[in-house]
Amino acid sequence: MRTTTHLTYARPSDTLVRRLAIRSMEELSGRRRLARLYAVWQRHLASGDVPAFGMMLDLMRISLRIEGRLPDPATLPERLVMVANHPFGIGDGVALLALAEQLGRPFRILINADLMKIPEMAAYGLPVSFEETRAAMAANMATRVEAMRLLAEGTTIVVFPAGGVATAPKIFGEAADLPWKQFTARLIRSGCAAVLPIHVHGQNGPLFHLVSRWSMTLRVGLLIGEFRRRYGGSIDLSIGPLIASGELSAIGDRRLLTERLRQAVFSLARPAAQPQSVCEPIAA
Repeated sequence: MRTTTHLTYARPSDTLVRRLAIRSMEELSGRRRLARLYAVWQRHLASGDVPAFGMMLDLMRISLRIEGRLPDPATLPERLVMVANHPFGIGDGVALLALAEQLGRPFRILINADLMKIPEMAAYGLPVSFEETRAAMAANMATRVEAMRLLAEGTTIVVFPAGGVATAPKIFGEAADLPWKQFTARLIRSGCAAVLPIHVHGQNGPLFHLVSRWSMTLRVGLLIGEFRRRYGGSIDLSIGPLIASGELSAIGDRRLLTERLRQAVFSLARPAAQPQSVCEPIAA
C-alpha cells in the first residue's frame, strides 16, 4: 500500500481542483520525505513495544525543550485532560502525544478526521470533522460521547480547544489561537476531570500565514510542509501545574471555564503571546 495516500489532508469528497491543489502543495513542501520516515516508523512499531510518538520525534530528529515537568504518574488524578494551544498543526499534536505516553496510562487526542486515514492513529485519535454536513455533525457528536466515556474510564484526553491552527493577521505578525470551543469545558465538567495546561511556543512560517489570507485550500496544503519544516529542530513547551477538578467544577458557566483554561495555558506563554481574544461566544 502506498503510504503517500495516508499522508494528505485531501479528502475523497473534495472537488478535483481542491484535491489537486492540496496534494500539489503537500508534494512541494516535502510529503515524500515524510512518507519515507512514516514507513520506517511503521516498521519500528511492528517490531515491538516502543513509544509510538517518542519514536516519531526521534525519526524527525525533533527534540522537546520543556519548562516545568509532567506530574508523577503515581499521583495522577483518575480523570485527566491535557489542554494546549495549537500553533503548528501536526508537530504540536505529536509533541503532546509524546508527553501523554510518558504518563503510563491510555490516552486519546481529538484530531482532524483527515489524519485518521493513517491506520496507526486509530488507537490514539478521536476524529473531529470540519465538513459542514449532517453526517459530519453526527460523527462529531459521536466523538464527543466517546471522549466522555473514555475520560470516565481513566483515559487521558488531549485537546486543542481552538480546533484550528493559530494564524497571524499579518504575514510576519504574531499568530493567535482561534477562538476556543466550549466543548472542552463541557468535557471537563461532566467528567469531573483535572487539567494539565501546556503552552507550545512558536508559530508556523510566514508563507502559511500569507496563504491563510487567500485560500483555505492552500492553507491546508501547507500543514504537512510545516511538520516537515520541523525536521532536525526543536519544539518548546511549558507545562503548568495541575488544576484540580474541584476548582474547575466550581465554575458553573462553560464560557467562564473556557476562559479559565485559556488563561492557564497562556499564562505559560512568553509575554508577546498573551491572548487578546477569549473564547467562542455563547450560542444564541
